[in-house]
Amino acid sequence: MSPAPTSGSTSSTSPASLVKGGLRSAMSMAERVSSTAAAKVAPARGRTPGEGGTPPVLPVVLDFTLSGYALARAFHERYDLTSVAIVPLHTPAVGDSSLFHEVRVLGHEALTNHQLVMDELVRVAAAHPNLTVIPLTNNDSYVQMLSAQRDSLGANVVVPHESPEMLVRISDKNHFNAVCAEAGVLTPGTAVLDFGAGRPSATEVTFPFPIIVKPADSALHNKLTMQGKRKLYEIDDSAALEDLIDRLHAAGFTGEMLAQDRIPGDDILSVTIYRARTGEVTLARTSKVLLQDPRPAYLGIPDVQVVQDMPDVVDASVRILETADYYGFANLDAIRDPRDGSVKFFEVNPRYGRNCYYATGSGANIAEQLVTDLVEGRPMAAPALENELVYTVLPPRALQRLLPEGSDRSLVERLVKAGHWADPLKYGGERNPKHKAYAHAAAWHHARAYRGAPRVIGG
Repeated sequence: MSPAPTSGSTSSTSPASLVKGGLRSAMSMAERVSSTAAAKVAPARGRTPGEGGTPPVLPVVLDFTLSGYALARAFHERYDLTSVAIVPLHTPAVGDSSLFHEVRVLGHEALTNHQLVMDELVRVAAAHPNLTVIPLTNNDSYVQMLSAQRDSLGANVVVPHESPEMLVRISDKNHFNAVCAEAGVLTPGTAVLDFGAGRPSATEVTFPFPIIVKPADSALHNKLTMQGKRKLYEIDDSAALEDLIDRLHAAGFTGEMLAQDRIPGDDILSVTIYRARTGEVTLARTSKVLLQDPRPAYLGIPDVQVVQDMPDVVDASVRILETADYYGFANLDAIRDPRDGSVKFFEVNPRYGRNCYYATGSGANIAEQLVTDLVEGRPMAAPALENELVYTVLPPRALQRLLPEGSDRSLVERLVKAGHWADPLKYGGERNPKHKAYAHAAAWHHARAYRGAPRVIGG
């Protein structure tokens, strides 16, 4: 299938008919708004790799969402480099952005056949033999495929991810708990419900309800077809747990689910951290999550965070990576237990994290970490945090309405008023008016998802 050659191209079928949920609605809204934008779109602008002091690097983004845009933005902000995108669909987030000098749209088959993406990456690398190609993605399946195929993608392709064995070990939440125990880091009380051995019983959970239930292997759970499937499940009693077990068993799930103590409070924490090949941790940013997406398909994904210095959280995160002997980017989730002030870690994602722009936006550019460590061989420590920052994918004007009264809302109001806020999709260096319209429409559409929705953060 022939790829579309440029960022101005579109696929023959509208992505609105294929992308579900909020993305579909936000895209259609953005198309209506952008219809009034100027017809002439400025071309992608950036420096030529290897010239004018820029590194001889070609960023290749394998992601058509907000996450993909944020990864390309990091390279444009730091090095003024534009990227190539390899995507199944044309979407406003990537396809209508001036940060990409080429967007290769593979078609709908690539939504499920990810090998098509890997094959196209090989072609891109072969077309640029004098550049170091860095594939960028937050898609777990792509991360695993990049890791497994690193030796066949091209001699000039640098895969910024761990070995397949390490990815499996660290992504498994049961193994993660064991690593934390060895590192002296706390985790919530956990019971393992093993569906591989048959139908487990709710009686295996011996701590009090309510609890949280989530897959030990998210990739395996993502493949499951089941009504009411969620990223995680909030369970109030044993009857509800038996019902969930019945549904998972009937759907043919054969992995492990972790039943965990639901820690009270709203002090949910996120860590973005980079451990260079030398073993040195050169980037660590911590944030407090203030709002999480209330939509079932995206439940638990942070929408609003405040980047703050948390030395105790960084110290524990470093111990986890060192104990696991893990290198590269990792995104960790934790909570500060209000009952004793301790920090307990839930999981680690062996990649940047969908919301990695909170690191870049606060001065710790992720592109610089990749280039200095993997390409130039001279890892560079990110600068210390100068100012607290509000990371938001919602309109700043909507936050006062959406956040409950208290110190967090007051802090957000002060930071926003001072200009210390960042939306990954809203970038002054963006030159395409269609993307700008999309970013505005998507933020407001997303905010409407909170109307009448229960507050899902914390316990």
